[in-house]
Amino acid sequence: MMIHPKTIGVVGGLIAGIIIAWLGFAAFLTVALCVLAGWFIAKVYLGEIDLIDAYERFQSDRGRRRRE
Repeated sequence: MMIHPKTIGVVGGLIAGIIIAWLGFAAFLTVALCVLAGWFIAKVYLGEIDLIDAYERFQSDRGRRRRE
């Protein structure tokens, strides 16, 4: 059974609101950063993000983006 994205958003917003009200905004930012890092690590682990490919694309784009 898949959870609907709206439900995930509502629960995430509720949790974020509780963290902000209980611990403050700085704690919320810390928790949000940890959640983002966990999401990214899970995507890499599942193979949805290829770090080597992303790095190579980043390196190839660096030469083209020159500011004048």
